[in-house]
Amino acid sequence: MIIYKTCTDVTMNEIFAAFSLGFSDYIVPLKMSQNVFESRFFGPEGNSLNQSIIALDNELPVGIILGGIRFFDGLKTMRCGTLCIAPEYRGCGISNKLLEMHKSSAVNERCKQLFLEVIKSNERAVKFYENCGYTKVYDLKYYSGTIKSMHFSKDSHPYIIKNISFEKIDDFRKTLMDCHINWQSDTPFYAMSTNEAYFAAYEGNKEIAYIAMSSQGKINFLWVDPAYRNQGLGSSMVQKAAQMQNAEKCTICIPNNSSLEGFLRKQQFQKEPIEQYEMYLPL
Repeated sequence: MIIYKTCTDVTMNEIFAAFSLGFSDYIVPLKMSQNVFESRFFGPEGNSLNQSIIALDNELPVGIILGGIRFFDGLKTMRCGTLCIAPEYRGCGISNKLLEMHKSSAVNERCKQLFLEVIKSNERAVKFYENCGYTKVYDLKYYSGTIKSMHFSKDSHPYIIKNISFEKIDDFRKTLMDCHINWQSDTPFYAMSTNEAYFAAYEGNKEIAYIAMSSQGKINFLWVDPAYRNQGLGSSMVQKAAQMQNAEKCTICIPNNSSLEGFLRKQQFQKEPIEQYEMYLPL
């Protein structure tokens, strides 16, 4: 008999066992230690134990949905951080039950929407979410490139690039009301990081560009004032942050941003083969 429990009522060993079984045959291998899993999925990913639900067959963990709440694009949002079922238990209605309980929890918390990411080529999962009422809204693309391959302006621009605090870049991000940034690159994702590099470019006292980059070279935020674009400032910002992080390779995830995608292609960044959909269900 399958029973369902909130993850506050089970151990992290059981949660990790359900995750490992569910992703044992996934398109992208997800092999990690339990410590890495816990620090990532219940850290920057934004999932919480009281919003996550596990399915058990007697005492055997066979499925799990991780959930977390955040204000996202101005709306109180419940995100499905992962939903997975052990292979031999698929097709038994467990995923439907978990997603139903996930939605009920969001309604109880007065969330305005449900949200998740899914790999485009995982057609079975995409169809499942569509049947549950989710709609594809954004495409997520992944790019990577080396600092050596980037085109830096031969004529140095006159702007000063300075190290800044997280608070300054977070304050600026909040002014971009119509700017959609994917969940794993927005400021709450790296708010607690002590290894992020933050820089701003200045013309006099005016801030005209910003960048946030992780210690692994992931570009979480890159913005240049439209009046100052096509002067080599964007590539200079990437170079400055990469130097601080001692990163030879940079990666970035972008949702439907033709301007930024054009910049990346110009800088010889290569698009990775895997793409995702961002799917939403209004509540």
